[in-house]
Amino acid sequence: MNLCLHSPDILRNICEQAYEGGYESDCRATVAAFGATCHGIHRVAVKVLWSRIFSLRPLVRCMPADLWRESIQEDDDSLSSTISLTRPPDTSEWARFVANAAFVTSFKRFGLAPDLDEDTYRTLCLYRPQSSLLLPNLRELIWEDPDADVFEYGYQLLGPKLTTLHLGQPPSDSLVLPILRSLHVKCPLLTHLSVQCRSSIGPEDRVTSHAISQLKHLETVDMALPLFDDALLHLATLPGLSVAKIFLPRIAEVHERLLSVASPIFPAITSLHISAIRLEPSVTHLIRRTSSEQLTEVRLSIAHDPPASGVRDFLVALSHCPSRDVLSVFALSSPLPCSIPLMLSLNALPPLNRPECALDAPVFEPLFACPELTELEMNSFFLRLDNALISLLANALPRLQSLRLMPPYNAGRLSEVTLEGLLPLLRHCPDLTHLALPLNATRPLTYLDAPMRPSELLTLDVADSPISFPDEAAAFLSAFCTHPSFAILSATVHDGDHDPEHTRLRELHSAAWDQAARLVRLFVRVRTQERNRIVYADDGMGELPPLQLELS
Repeated sequence: MNLCLHSPDILRNICEQAYEGGYESDCRATVAAFGATCHGIHRVAVKVLWSRIFSLRPLVRCMPADLWRESIQEDDDSLSSTISLTRPPDTSEWARFVANAAFVTSFKRFGLAPDLDEDTYRTLCLYRPQSSLLLPNLRELIWEDPDADVFEYGYQLLGPKLTTLHLGQPPSDSLVLPILRSLHVKCPLLTHLSVQCRSSIGPEDRVTSHAISQLKHLETVDMALPLFDDALLHLATLPGLSVAKIFLPRIAEVHERLLSVASPIFPAITSLHISAIRLEPSVTHLIRRTSSEQLTEVRLSIAHDPPASGVRDFLVALSHCPSRDVLSVFALSSPLPCSIPLMLSLNALPPLNRPECALDAPVFEPLFACPELTELEMNSFFLRLDNALISLLANALPRLQSLRLMPPYNAGRLSEVTLEGLLPLLRHCPDLTHLALPLNATRPLTYLDAPMRPSELLTLDVADSPISFPDEAAAFLSAFCTHPSFAILSATVHDGDHDPEHTRLRELHSAAWDQAARLVRLFVRVRTQERNRIVYADDGMGELPPLQLELS
């Protein structure tokens, strides 16, 4: 064996590269074959091979063959297998299971395919060697199982070495509570916690909130469950917390305690996502007290449409944060994104004649103090956009790479932004690659003789914007949207409300925007070839090449 292969670090690196995370069976087979070549390689390869698993079935197969049974089912055109124990294992029959389980540091259980049934999990937990965990060295657990009886066994996988935990898509949201309530006892070293619920808002539970408040080493938190003031204030003072995605409850006393915070909070936060039922003054107060100088991303989701004055106060507080010169992402969504499918099914719209909720230029103004903003997103029925506001944004935020100002879903509302209103963005934001704005493209264009000005714009999302002159729109856009991969995205028939007239218009406008997109690509090629012909002629290169006119 080559001398370099005597180094465990080199061998481990080779195995890790071949393993590629263990997602593919071929990669796992490669490492297994490599480990079978000699004892020296086997000692390293077996640790890599068992370090990350996606099912407990391989460990069950390590037990004596008469202890387990595998059944093959044919479902449509695919085969699936289930494994179960035929009897409880004796203590002596656990040896290989325990030896290989000690190498497991990551267990990712997700997908609809069954892993083990409830009886097998219960047998393993009841008859495992005394005072030992199934996976004693587990550091990462991703637990998603569609079977309610199996999901609750995630509790049995918690251990003192666990640092990363993700609970997702529980059959019932209440099933996550027993696991979360024990975290401070079972996993005191937890640094990364993520919990996703099936419903839009998870259950409120003070015991869970208390358990979160006892975790001293958290660095990232993503909680779909509302947290009470004890957990919120604890998270706000953690010195190492860098990412926080939190949901505030609607309980008045919680917001009162948050308003009483006088000391600096979130000293090291870089990404802050806040969801709430209403935009309470306490939410703005949290931003006002944030002391981090590395806060680059802020996302705010509100269930009930907030008044414009509340949004402006929030943005004023954000613009006075110590991190305003590094803030690169801001997003506001109202209502909550998870409630949009329900609103669509009910064909529900909020009352739009509420001037106190109008998000117009004065509301956006505080953002102009954040010159490094590269991504701005606002989803609201109360956006009041016009050409003047788009011009202000383009001049104040020249580093924009993505701009999305859209209603939560398409409902036939006519925008005041015209195609010519996009000119400031195309001229002053050279890095802009993604643009989503409702437009009014029904008016004749007067700026059709613009010189070609290449841009990096890749996508223009126009939603259900009306269009009357697709050829003129294409001629205008082809002067700026010159990237070969440029695409126009428009709403299809079913992308929006169910109003029959709106549905009919979406179909017509979608076809017209598709025509405009094809013409843009043709016009860009023509403009480019014409420019090349001029250069060709000026250089005295002889006969000009013919134009290539082919509509893609």
